[in-house]
Amino acid sequence: MKRSVLKSAAIGGTAGLAVAAGGAVKDAPYEGFDLATFIRSPLIGAIEAPILDRVFKSPNGWLLALATIATERITTESYKLIRAKATLRPPGKFIVGEWGVPKAVVIG
Repeated sequence: MKRSVLKSAAIGGTAGLAVAAGGAVKDAPYEGFDLATFIRSPLIGAIEAPILDRVFKSPNGWLLALATIATERITTESYKLIRAKATLRPPGKFIVGEWGVPKAVVIG
């Protein structure tokens, strides 16, 4: 049974909201809360879920949500890495020149 684009977008938006909430709980105490970065994941999820729904011929709703979470994370983290390398401004928890190494791990 085919799902409507709106229903797929709702599943993706909800999956993205779960990712955003988890990220806010994890990062906000250290980096602060920014509404623009919070709504990024639900918006990307709402865009990617209908595409995934069509490509994979209407998978189970839970499978669509999990696939949306995975593609949203890949998209967002790739964008952040490309942007950080282009501007030489890494995300708050990373050090310039030490891509992927959290500050807490660096000694000296």
